[in-house]
Amino acid sequence: MASANYEMLIEMRDKIVDYLEEEKKICEDALKAYEPGAILDSSEEIRVMREREAIKLRDRVYELRRHIQVIKAMYPNT
Repeated sequence: MASANYEMLIEMRDKIVDYLEEEKKICEDALKAYEPGAILDSSEEIRVMREREAIKLRDRVYELRRHIQVIKAMYPNT
């Protein structure tokens, strides 16, 4: 019984991790638009705004990675 419950937890963990990995990939793909050279002509105001958005995306990717690692540590494969 306990083994079946743990298997169910592992399955839920895997689904959550898959979802978070997909969210992370979406953010990483969006971040590519903010790489240097992505837009050649832009005003200073737009450049600053793009830098702020890139910072937010990098922070989101970091947070998703952290959440993924915590979830994996909570329910390791044994």
